[in-house]
Amino acid sequence: MNLRHPLALALLILTLGGCASVFDAPYEEIQPEVVQLEPEAIEVEPGPLHEILAHAPSPAVHYHDLWDRIRHGFKVDDLEKDPQVIRVARKFAADKFLDHTSQRAANLLFYVVDEVERRKLPMELVLVPFVESGYTLEAQSHAEAHGAWQFIEKTARTYELNIDRFQDERRSLITSTRAALDYLSMLHGMFDSWPLAMAAYNCGEKRIQAEVDRAKARGIKKPNFNDLAAKLPEETRNYVPRIFALKKVIADPAFYKITLPPIENATRHTVVEMHRDIDVSLVARLAGLPLAKFIALNPSLNAPIIVGRSHTQLLLPHDAALQLVINMGNHPGPWVSWRAVRVTRPTTQGELARRNNVPVRLIAQANPLPEGHYYAVGSTLLLPLRSHEIAADIELQLAQRSVLTTKAPGLPANDAKAAK
Repeated sequence: MNLRHPLALALLILTLGGCASVFDAPYEEIQPEVVQLEPEAIEVEPGPLHEILAHAPSPAVHYHDLWDRIRHGFKVDDLEKDPQVIRVARKFAADKFLDHTSQRAANLLFYVVDEVERRKLPMELVLVPFVESGYTLEAQSHAEAHGAWQFIEKTARTYELNIDRFQDERRSLITSTRAALDYLSMLHGMFDSWPLAMAAYNCGEKRIQAEVDRAKARGIKKPNFNDLAAKLPEETRNYVPRIFALKKVIADPAFYKITLPPIENATRHTVVEMHRDIDVSLVARLAGLPLAKFIALNPSLNAPIIVGRSHTQLLLPHDAALQLVINMGNHPGPWVSWRAVRVTRPTTQGELARRNNVPVRLIAQANPLPEGHYYAVGSTLLLPLRSHEIAADIELQLAQRSVLTTKAPGLPANDAKAAK
């Protein structure tokens, strides 16, 4: 190499000095997908907000409270006199199980009840998340099942729940409820029995089908849950009776000498669907909500940005949804503080922080990584668009979010999930 040539000398200095440049960056920018955007950046699900924005929905049947509505929707007579169900119902009443879980469920239960009723399914299905997770959206089991309905990854993907860098829809009340009711309906179609469908939801349809086939081989023409129970995993043997025990307590609380915590038969939330890229913190601010409250309602969000092409559905209090619609219409921008990159060679949090002039903590919080590990080739990472201007604000937002997305406490007993 002729070192007297200025360009050659400059390249040698860069190589020997290890100086960072655009030419040796450990990542490449991910260009946004070219998509046909909808006319509106936000879509509002029909409901109370439409009374303000459009027109009032049809009047619903009046019930004293939500428990009354659930009670009137019970349709499954199986296991009514089962000794285990009776014993567990008494235990639930004595332990005040519904007192403990109803506080969490009250914020979410109306949506599930409404969806079950819309599909003309039995209200017993509303009780499944009580047993699965105690109606905790952030719940996570030892078997890596997530959300109120406790989906493992394989089943979640089968029922079109999105799990990626930006969101995990298993933790979304809206999408996970849709998937769970689809799955349970399919299982009922297989077994023509809601208790068997619930058992299959817990331990898998293949296991239940195998036991049904064995029971038929023993001469039982139409096996029911009790015909199979002795052959099922212990968790499943307990799981189905717990659901029907809850039903007994809710159906006749006076018999068990308890009073159910009142839950108004009215929706507390509006569902809004985002059709554009936008910072999570900006959505919360435009909706007038503290970030902690916004994330608690929408723990499916994995990243500090919502991707518009995913049409992410958010759960918001009615007044916050209205405020979001108004403020998004008036917001001058910018909408995002992040850019996505794809790793092209192994790199560290420290290198990314130096290249982007931000604290290492910011890189670590936006892109979690076990200590001492490298980001692998092909990984998608989020980096700030404007480093020094936003670093402190983003760091605070991410720290708040990380506290909210830790494993949720308070799962009911028997929460270890079988692979379903």
